[in-house]
Amino acid sequence: MEAFFGNHLLFGEEILNRLHIFAGPLLDHFMVAITVMGAEIFYTLLIPLIYWCASKRIAILAGGSFLVGTMVNSALKDVWMNPRPDPAKLVPNINELNERYIPHNSPGFPSGHSQSAVAFWGALAWYVGRTPFAAAAVIIILLIAYSRLYLAVHFFGDVLGGLTFGCITLAIYIVAVAWIRKKYELINRYALIAAALIVPYLLSKVLPGYEQARTLGVLSGFLVGIILERDRVDFLPGGAPVKLLLMVIIGLAGLFAIRVGLKPLLPKLASADFLRYWIMGLWVTLLAPWVFVRFGMARQER
Repeated sequence: MEAFFGNHLLFGEEILNRLHIFAGPLLDHFMVAITVMGAEIFYTLLIPLIYWCASKRIAILAGGSFLVGTMVNSALKDVWMNPRPDPAKLVPNINELNERYIPHNSPGFPSGHSQSAVAFWGALAWYVGRTPFAAAAVIIILLIAYSRLYLAVHFFGDVLGGLTFGCITLAIYIVAVAWIRKKYELINRYALIAAALIVPYLLSKVLPGYEQARTLGVLSGFLVGIILERDRVDFLPGGAPVKLLLMVIIGLAGLFAIRVGLKPLLPKLASADFLRYWIMGLWVTLLAPWVFVRFGMARQER
């Protein structure tokens, strides 16, 4: 890998200087907005909104793909620990963007934004299955990937790596989901819940990655909630605009209350982060839908 990371075309600041389009603050702001579409906070908002307001199936499939892709990306980053671009080697304006937006304590290869974009938007395009939507998803993926180069927070090789690993992970995910869906009704529900609890927790202990406990915690809670919600709540997404707005306000308020409010109450341990994010995942797929149905904001499917 030394020769690979030593390639100046893939991992040199000069290519970033050449790829950048100098068009002033307006394009800078646009690229920042685009790069936010590849950030964790964006998916933290979008996936629950799809689940509560549009389609549980699409939110589960695309959300699961995003979480698996994030887990894989975190592990890969920790394996290679490749540095990000050096602002001292970037031309004026580009180096300012680098210093302003570069994440701290996060290795560069592969690009998490690029890999997450493929995982989420690629899965969304696949499972929605409409050509215009798929074309729009591809454009969004490419824009997010380019925004990382525009802001000079990733090398060209980081972005290519993120896109490549994103495609590989997504392909494996699609095949695995198809197999699981065929076998799902044959598997004991309690065995599924046990697996959803135990496997992610064990993975959080053995997999490298600086945020694995959080990602795997959300994934575990997300899966447990999906299994229990189907049998105990059977929430029907959508509804009247006023009720939808109320669901969104209550749902997101609860989500961020768990994320922010529980943090000072728990010890600063990876296991505590796993628990906090586990509750967040459970809130999205089970607890919030139960609240919506219980208080008449949403109906049941059955």
